[in-house]
Amino acid sequence: MPPEVNVPEIMCKIDGSELERLIRKYPEISRDVREAKILEALALLESAVKKGTPYGAGPIHLRDTVHGKVRVRGQKVTGILGTPMEHGMPVEMGTKPHFPPIGPLEFWVEKKLGIEDEKQARSVAYAIAWKIKRKGTEGKEMFKGGLDENEHRVMSILQDIGPEIVRRAGRVS
Repeated sequence: MPPEVNVPEIMCKIDGSELERLIRKYPEISRDVREAKILEALALLESAVKKGTPYGAGPIHLRDTVHGKVRVRGQKVTGILGTPMEHGMPVEMGTKPHFPPIGPLEFWVEKKLGIEDEKQARSVAYAIAWKIKRKGTEGKEMFKGGLDENEHRVMSILQDIGPEIVRRAGRVS
């Protein structure tokens, strides 16, 4: 599996003395609630990002590699959404002009454009490569767009952490 690509981080830290007090008072409940709420937010964002991710020629599609996971270390709960694919960052951010490798472009031309003739596919791949060399590629901003589109909903989910801790703590008291 390729190494994970460094992508810009979007941090959301909810500060508040009341939440900190609840975390100290109910450590297990608060950790469970934060993990559940972060998973809920990640699921929402993952769905939105996948919708905005171009569907390639395969065999592995970038959209299928977008996933979220929660890491819990002590009382620290972190959610991460990303892709391990090397081309995730260039698809998200776009690229400066460069001459890309022809092999993957040829494969793309054959699969996506349905050009079966090997010479014609190679010719089209070279034409695309020369355009990328002159202009670069435009970023699809699927991660940025997914967050922009759902930021209010994500914040609403995360702001429910405190009240949910109180609800669950009331059930065990």
